[in-house]
Amino acid sequence: MDPQTAADQLATAEQAPTLNRPASTGERVGGVVSVAALFGALWAAAELKAPLVLGIPVCLAGLAVVVGWNYFHRERALRRPHTPLESGLGIAAGFLLGLPAGNVLWDTPDSTIGIVVPAAFPALALLGYLVSRWRV
Repeated sequence: MDPQTAADQLATAEQAPTLNRPASTGERVGGVVSVAALFGALWAAAELKAPLVLGIPVCLAGLAVVVGWNYFHRERALRRPHTPLESGLGIAAGFLLGLPAGNVLWDTPDSTIGIVVPAAFPALALLGYLVSRWRV
């Protein structure tokens, strides 16, 4: 094997794919719509006092949105690795779904604030995760 010259090594390095390409517009729009849908579904299910038969699918759909975005970013080719902050926000978004799940499944809220605040926590954690993934 012949050792490569510095020019050959530089040419090889320049051909390597970049891991810091920005998110597409479609990905950003999809993320914002996902966050709004997550918040809206959790809020509406708790506000309308949805029966348990509807509350369980709402909570599972919320979990599917959070896990789906995490899977999308982990399995996507040519993306940079997750930072500890991004990993923490992705996990926190899933765990924080437990706050509104109590309101959705067991009809516990008495006030609008008791419904909105728990529904906002997982949505904000997911938004923080997505925005941190979108940075260049």
